[in-house]
Amino acid sequence: MRNEYQVAWTGDSFRTSDGKCWQFDASFQPRIILRDGREILFAQAGEIRRSHLSTGLGEGESSCYFGFEGYPELSFETRILVNKTTGFADCTFVPLNLTGLEVKEVCWPAPLMADGKGSYAVLNTMQGQLLPSDWPEAVGEKLPFDGQMCSESAYMPWWGEITPEGGYLCYVRQSWDSAYTISHPAGGPTRVFVRFLPSMGSMRYARTVTYCFVPAGSDYVTLCKVYRNIAEEEGRVRTLREKAVQNPNVEKLIGCCVMHVEGKTHVSEGSAYYDKENPEKNDRLVPFSHWTKRVRQLKELGVDQLYLHLDGWGQPGYDNQHPDYLPPCREAGGWEGMKELSDTMQELGYMFGVHDQYRDYYLDAATYDPDNAAMSADGSLFELARWAGGRQNYLCASLAPDYVRRNFEQLFEHGIHLEGTYLDVFTCNEPDECVNPHHPMTRRECIDARNQCFHYLSAHHIAPSSEEVNDWAVGAQVFCHWAPYMTGCAIPVPLFNLVYHDCVIIPWMMPAGRWGIPEGTTGFLHALLNGGMGYMDEYAEGDELKENIRQWQTIRELQRHVAMEQMVKHEFLNEDRTEQRTTFSDGTQVTVHFADNTFKIEYPSEK
Repeated sequence: MRNEYQVAWTGDSFRTSDGKCWQFDASFQPRIILRDGREILFAQAGEIRRSHLSTGLGEGESSCYFGFEGYPELSFETRILVNKTTGFADCTFVPLNLTGLEVKEVCWPAPLMADGKGSYAVLNTMQGQLLPSDWPEAVGEKLPFDGQMCSESAYMPWWGEITPEGGYLCYVRQSWDSAYTISHPAGGPTRVFVRFLPSMGSMRYARTVTYCFVPAGSDYVTLCKVYRNIAEEEGRVRTLREKAVQNPNVEKLIGCCVMHVEGKTHVSEGSAYYDKENPEKNDRLVPFSHWTKRVRQLKELGVDQLYLHLDGWGQPGYDNQHPDYLPPCREAGGWEGMKELSDTMQELGYMFGVHDQYRDYYLDAATYDPDNAAMSADGSLFELARWAGGRQNYLCASLAPDYVRRNFEQLFEHGIHLEGTYLDVFTCNEPDECVNPHHPMTRRECIDARNQCFHYLSAHHIAPSSEEVNDWAVGAQVFCHWAPYMTGCAIPVPLFNLVYHDCVIIPWMMPAGRWGIPEGTTGFLHALLNGGMGYMDEYAEGDELKENIRQWQTIRELQRHVAMEQMVKHEFLNEDRTEQRTTFSDGTQVTVHFADNTFKIEYPSEK
């Protein structure tokens, strides 16, 4: 991508071709933070050698840091290079010699400043948010997974800021080994900066963030389209149309309603969710035959497209003893009952998928071996006991593809017909690393292994799903459980859909008050605004069920038009942002009024 809006490095700031000066926050102290909490400030270097940087790609500046008191061997370089072809500015941290330092993170460069009236930050926290520089509430104090990228904390590895005089996008190149911080006290100002993380226990390689500057008149949609162009050039974009060539169930999924149902629930005594006061509540069972009857009822009511997601289908119960989840739960119907449900789904033209998990590694799994757990850089095994199954480590993701193959081949052998599968947490939780010499794995290799699991499913015409969405998974993931808004965000805005709507199908919980649905709005209207899927309530009856079906029919019609189209525009149509509009690449426009729960859909043929 070539950016016609040019920029130059002045020695302490960036200056654009129309005179806009972008300055780093001088109060910020670039630093190396050690695992024991000590900080080494860049400014504490006994010697800093600055020199002009000129390469075949562009011009800039190199700064080398030496002579730190107490750290005589420490040396590193920072390089700022403005690419004369793209107009982008690369800021690179080069670890020349950090031998012996137990680094927790490196905080550099300082955040750019975009203060003043009309300025706002563009943040990829989950689906996305806009944060005005003077927003009256504190934002970003506690990000999911401590701001680690490649998790729900950042569906995409960039942020930006817009001012009346122009804006910028900051793209974190090595996102798998990076985190970021949003600092916004009540009333502002906003400061966003990257934190580079060690890999396999050390800062082993150079890290880069890239700034792309945009002119006055640009907005958050501009930044999304800039990033879409970057993602296309770097090969991360794979559209649903492309995925459908390999997997016919991609097209079959479009227009479906999603029904998320339960099988066996068992909460182990060691789990944080175990109810000591009411132990009878720790076990629950809904047989497979219940759902077989339910889907037949829905078919009779006119629901002709349905994706059923089955939780708790394995013998141990939901979130127990993974990855040794087979056979299907005997009390729920075993192999025979699960096959009857699978066969019924196929007979009705519905789609059948299951929940599965290849990260949480339970200590009471039949084949549990601590040697298979992801080993931290200090040699320890991470352990927790939060979920229903109790004590667990993390399975090293390098082993996950083989476990997926092992389990799914058994399902195939027993005639279980699957057209979708949900591999839990992969696109929500941060990537892991492992230093076990039997299966060493960097965070980037972890991402590759997770994608390999998705590709295995696609090769068997199973549409792969995961908990949320993420930039690194766009090439393989077809749909997700949800991708809503982060709790406590400022102004919700569909940044991920503005970049990747035509690549991943996103369902929405339909009512108001559900997790990730902004206060005062309904998931139904968000599903329409985003051209996404909708959920079917698995237990609704009577008028409630009829209304759910009516809403799904509206969503289905829209989705059939726009599921494979780009979202090219999002607009706030009034001052309190209760009226919003999206435009898709086929010309379809969706306008929603959150204040009175009304909407208008305009298809190109109707204009």
